[in-house]
Amino acid sequence: MFNNQFKQIAIKAATMLLGVSLLAGCTPATTTTTTAGTTASGTIAATTTAGTTAAATTTAQTTAAATTAANDSLAKIKAAGVIVMGTSPDYPPNEFYVLDANNQKQIVGSDIMLGQAIADKIGVKLENKPTDFQGVLSNIQAAQVDMAIAGFSYTEGRKSAMQYSDGYATESEVGWQGILMSKTNAAKYTSLDQIKAAKLKFGAQSGSVQQEMAAKLTDPMSLKIMGTLDALALSLNAGDIDALVISTDNATNMLKTFSDLMILPKETFNLDPENLYAQNVVAFPLGDQHKSLIEVANEVIKAAKADGSMEKWRAEALELAKKAVE
Repeated sequence: MFNNQFKQIAIKAATMLLGVSLLAGCTPATTTTTTAGTTASGTIAATTTAGTTAAATTTAQTTAAATTAANDSLAKIKAAGVIVMGTSPDYPPNEFYVLDANNQKQIVGSDIMLGQAIADKIGVKLENKPTDFQGVLSNIQAAQVDMAIAGFSYTEGRKSAMQYSDGYATESEVGWQGILMSKTNAAKYTSLDQIKAAKLKFGAQSGSVQQEMAAKLTDPMSLKIMGTLDALALSLNAGDIDALVISTDNATNMLKTFSDLMILPKETFNLDPENLYAQNVVAFPLGDQHKSLIEVANEVIKAAKADGSMEKWRAEALELAKKAVE
């Protein structure tokens, strides 16, 4: 009796041990399978995410390209039939006023001829938008004009606010960045160091490279900035300022009008001996949408330099400048 009970207990124990062993053997397999399945799912998810990201990037690039094409300024100019150009007509021979046969003011000059050549190349009408020089800078930065031609010179400071064409003109063989003052005052100075030490009251056109140069010659409080060269010439002649920084090519008419003024000698008072500011450029608003328009302007500039048109325009403008009015 006892032996039969013992055998039954032993059999039950063995059965239980076998069950535990089977369960223990099954667990790792199940875990491995589940982990592998999870890893596979993660790989699929990662692949899907990467594909989605790449697709999104491609879509964004396509959208950006389509937006630029839709906003292309050259296409808009052609559609409108007119190109709007900012200019400051107080800077002969580049841009200035003359009276036409009907005694009406007209803007002329070598820069205006270049602007007309660009308009002709595109096949549209040229519309001038005249302001003072600071107004031209503001209009180009705010994209209120398609381009600006106003005797611009390249500067690093302006580069962050606008785009440039290739250079198209330089000072004449006798021109430079110089100092204009009365003959009485001119007799007092034989060097730039003397002028700097005197802390003279200098005048310059607002936003111009001449303003930058004048700031290096005197104290900030002694610097008088005005919108137009005409106003500065009147101020200098009246004695309100002691000297004026100016491109000497643009001082010809002033000397004819105000006989008591003179340009200090180039040998001693040239403010740009390395000719950093001697070359002019066309200015455009910032943005890729203006790229095709800049390319057209560069084509016109290259052709005009090659066929002699630049020199011809300047010669004609110098002759017209004899009839300049304010």
